[in-house]
Amino acid sequence: MRGRSKVIGQRSKQADGGPEANGQRRERAKGRPAAGGRRAQQVRVRLGSPRATEAGALDGRGALDYRAIARAVETWFRANARELPWRDAYTPWHVWIAEVMAQQTRMEVVVGRFPEFVARFPTIESMARAAESDVVAAWSGLGYYRRARLLYRGAREVIDRFDGELPADADALRSISGIGRYSAGSIASVAFNLRAAIVDGNVARVVARLDAIEAPWKSGALERRAWELAEALVREAKSPRHFNQGLMELGASVCTPRNPACGDCPLAVYCRAKQADRAGDYPRRAAKVEVTEMTIPLFVIADEQGRILFRRGEGSLMNGMLHLPHGSAAIYADPLRIAEPGPVVGTVKHSITNRRITFEIHTPVASSMGRLADAPGEWHWLAPRELASHAHPSYVRKALELLFGKV
Repeated sequence: MRGRSKVIGQRSKQADGGPEANGQRRERAKGRPAAGGRRAQQVRVRLGSPRATEAGALDGRGALDYRAIARAVETWFRANARELPWRDAYTPWHVWIAEVMAQQTRMEVVVGRFPEFVARFPTIESMARAAESDVVAAWSGLGYYRRARLLYRGAREVIDRFDGELPADADALRSISGIGRYSAGSIASVAFNLRAAIVDGNVARVVARLDAIEAPWKSGALERRAWELAEALVREAKSPRHFNQGLMELGASVCTPRNPACGDCPLAVYCRAKQADRAGDYPRRAAKVEVTEMTIPLFVIADEQGRILFRRGEGSLMNGMLHLPHGSAAIYADPLRIAEPGPVVGTVKHSITNRRITFEIHTPVASSMGRLADAPGEWHWLAPRELASHAHPSYVRKALELLFGKV
């Protein structure tokens, strides 16, 4: 680095403050010279010096203009924001629900289910007073039911510790069950318009391209740099609410994983990956996660009244949900006494983390239905139409609809 230097535009103290200077910056951000504006004074700064670090030239590639980037994102969001039900008034409780729902669930599914869920639990208090099983049942079909249980636990904590009101503070929000760093930043910025950073998958992808970050996708190094950039950018935002939502929306609709629409992106002029014509190369690919393919027998057993036999699941993924009996027929020799599962009458697909499961549906006859009808807790006979009032994984509904039509 000895002897190398780089020309960096220096902002004067006057330019940081007055409305005239702010107007000049806005004109420059739009790509036009400000009326009566002069070029910024050019100074030589040795890379790696304290002065260079202050200017943002952290790696010899020149500074990212955080303020211009923040303004561009906010302007784009105000013009292109999707109409989402929780954006009507940014009620903190609604923002919290939407944030939890949107984790690992497609947005179109969230938009469809959000009004019904909010109608069932219109306030934090209404959820805190409900039974956990009611919350989990209302969550049915959204998957990853641990989110519903943590939301319920968090609602009770807000009643006990914060007088029923979500705190307008990111650190306080992180003390609530189910609210981590990202969720706290999202709720703080979107519900309360506080300067709190967020990094989800969409944001990480945008900033990985913006700064041409070489660290591989989902690596600790990428995550750290993404948070650094997100924090630096939100500090420059006029509206953290609009900026953070804009970053997420850019990642979802423009800066997509494949074939990013750089021609429609408000950050194209600032984006290092785009300037190098390598947007598709970022984020850098991580090592492939091995996917396990599984085939599992699934038993749909009906009694004379047309009721279906379910078993209540256990374990962190299945806790409390109703399942159809599945696995080897030998498992159910007692109490079901299934001697012959019968032919495969259909298949349904299901995915859990890195497992891709094909359920092969059988309709065997069990010889001990009377005894099972009286079995406590574990086994349940339900008509297909009753399924909606109980938490169940999506493969159960798929299997029953394949056999009986819509349930």
